[in-house]
Amino acid sequence: MRKTITAAVVGSAIAFAAPAMAQMAPTGQELRGHTVDVLFADGARNAVYFAPNGTATITGPSGARAAGTWAVRNNNLCLNVSGATECWTYARRFEAGDTMTLKSSCDAVSQWTARSVNAAPAPAAAPVMQGERG
Repeated sequence: MRKTITAAVVGSAIAFAAPAMAQMAPTGQELRGHTVDVLFADGARNAVYFAPNGTATITGPSGARAAGTWAVRNNNLCLNVSGATECWTYARRFEAGDTMTLKSSCDAVSQWTARSVNAAPAPAAAPVMQGERG
């Protein structure tokens, strides 16, 4: 009987682990080394390259570039360029080709589409519990 209860508890722990991990705040890991296309409400477009070291390069349609930095803080994806910081709500990780609508700290709404992303980290292995013998 004890082995059955232990197996049920372990099964329950595994069943609840996946939804809990899915709700973790995004860290920006998927963006490191990749480019996201941003379309603004006025039709302006930019491409933002998120370097692994926290620097960012923003390229406009004419090819003009601006250098800055990026970070993820409190469910916000923040870009700092020339001393000005703007942050966008960031509730879930980016997926390649999936367009997300993000609202900035300046109340601007824009469409963000990642060209490619890093794979999601593998979920942590659930602890193995040994059943009692009896």
